[in-house]
Amino acid sequence: MKGYIFCLFFFSVSIAISQDTLKIPLSGTMINLISFGEDSSGVLLYNMHDNENTSAMAGRMLADIKGGIYYELMHNGKRNISFLFGEDSIHIDPNRIYTDTGIWLQLTKNKITDTLAYRLVASWRDTLLQVLNIENRSLVIALHNNTNQNYGFKSYEPDGEYEDEAHAVSKGCIRDKDDFYFVTDLSILDHLSFGQYHVVMQANETMTDDGSLSVYCARFSIPYVNVEAQHGHLLRQVTMLVFLYQQLLASSFQK
Repeated sequence: MKGYIFCLFFFSVSIAISQDTLKIPLSGTMINLISFGEDSSGVLLYNMHDNENTSAMAGRMLADIKGGIYYELMHNGKRNISFLFGEDSIHIDPNRIYTDTGIWLQLTKNKITDTLAYRLVASWRDTLLQVLNIENRSLVIALHNNTNQNYGFKSYEPDGEYEDEAHAVSKGCIRDKDDFYFVTDLSILDHLSFGQYHVVMQANETMTDDGSLSVYCARFSIPYVNVEAQHGHLLRQVTMLVFLYQQLLASSFQK
C-alpha cells in the first residue's frame, strides 16, 4: 500500500511540472538539457548521467515540492556522451569535463590528442556551465546513482579506494553504504552530520583534478552536495534530499 501511494504521489507531481528543453549540439550530436522549476532560484539540482534514472525522478520531485531549478542532460540513455570526430567515435563522461585537465583525461582515454577535439568539448562545456549558471548559485545539488556494493561512503575510509580524496567521513546509522552525501564545504558537513545518513567531505586542498563537478565547485568555493544513492532507492534519495533542504535552506545557503 505504501508503494502504491508513493507511485500515485509521484504521478501527481510529474504532471504538475512544466518542462523546458534546450538543445546543445556537440560535434553534430544533439544533446538535450531539460529543466523544471524557477531558474532565478539560488538552488540548482542537476542530473548529468542519462542512465541514472532514480536520481532524475528524485530531482524532478524535489524541484516541484521544495523549489529550486532542476536540470537534466539527456542524450543516448547511457552514462557517457558519444559523438563523432572525423572517423572516430569519442565517449566522454559528463561529470569529467568541468576542468581543462578533466577534458584532456577523457580524450586521452579515447586515444585522442587533437586540440580541435579539446576545443569542441571545452566550448560545449562552457555553454553548459553558462546555462546552469553554477557560479551564481547558493547551493549546487548533484544527483547520482550507483550500483550495489561497488561504490559507497566506505570507499573514502582508511584503506578505501578513494581514502586520499576525503577530508572527513561522518558515518550515519543507516546500514546501506551506497546511500550518502558527498560535500565540499565544512559547514555543509556539520549540518548534514546531524542526520542518519553518511557524509563524506572532499579533500579540497589535495583532491585529484579529474574534471568532476565537485572539483570545479571546490575550486570556485561554490557550496556543493552530491546526493548519492543506489539505483532503485528512490524513496531513500527523496528523503535524503528533503533532509538536505531542511538543514541547509534555512541557513546561510538560502538566497
